[in-house]
Amino acid sequence: MDADIQLEDARLEEAVTRWYANATVRNSPRIFVPANIASENIFPKSRQLLAGHQIVTSLGGDAVAYVLAQSTYKYMYEIGLLETRFVIDCSLKIVNGEIIAGVTEEDRREAITIVIDEGYHAYVALDFIIQLKKNSRIEPLSVPQTNGNLDAVHRGYASLPAALHAPYQLLATCLAEHTLTKDLLSIGREKEATRTFTQVMTDHVSDEGRHANYFARLVREHWATLGKATRERIGVFLPGYLDDYLAADFERRFDRAVLSQLQLSASEIDTVLQETNERYAASATDYIKVTRSNLVKLLERTGVLDEAAVRHAFVDHGLLTA
Repeated sequence: MDADIQLEDARLEEAVTRWYANATVRNSPRIFVPANIASENIFPKSRQLLAGHQIVTSLGGDAVAYVLAQSTYKYMYEIGLLETRFVIDCSLKIVNGEIIAGVTEEDRREAITIVIDEGYHAYVALDFIIQLKKNSRIEPLSVPQTNGNLDAVHRGYASLPAALHAPYQLLATCLAEHTLTKDLLSIGREKEATRTFTQVMTDHVSDEGRHANYFARLVREHWATLGKATRERIGVFLPGYLDDYLAADFERRFDRAVLSQLQLSASEIDTVLQETNERYAASATDYIKVTRSNLVKLLERTGVLDEAAVRHAFVDHGLLTA
């Protein structure tokens, strides 16, 4: 028993030491956006197929830069939305004892580090946006107040009884943090983007792994304390939620809106979308498949799939084998 206590004390102390030593908010200098974004890719071209299409490139470097700038704005705004309207909200509720009754002071303390970290990441994203607007003189097409992921989360609230919102929010935040961690790792490896963009991604992911592990541990510990009916009600809801949360914009509304700002005819816009659609759809479908598989494994590790009714729901949905 004494050995277990010592191990737990060591884990808690190590978490504090690691945050003071490694948190990007404590150690990272300001990241500066290039003055001339037409001379380098401000966003990975492999993640925005429009930028490589001959019709777009024939318009010149400024048109390509415009497409990549809009993709950057969208990505950075979505980071800010996720952090400020979702992860920080959940973390503050953990701090205030609204998610887990009797949460330990040590877990409250770690939740506060996540509030600080995520606030900093939202700050970096907004600073990047402001610099990009100033340097490029390109305005964002829109300033989104939500996105598909957050909409899916809110539809989940509407589908579940209010009494289940706290454990659902903890679980949804855990899934989102694991998804974001892998997304940042992937996009941070892109070689086509300017070093400035990849630096934002690599700085961010250095914190996200710690956050993802924290939320996974909380879910694993808290899930076991919930009643069987609660575990089953949330669990059988999850297969449909994963479909909703990971849904892609196969209609490509954003891409069409970006192209509409270039000097292109309606038929040229349709041609660009049609000729890039096979690759776009294949990439989106592969992303959904891989991410969903990773999240199912996470749910298994955290004990969410332990109930027979929940496993049956996942089997029926094709997410697990019988």
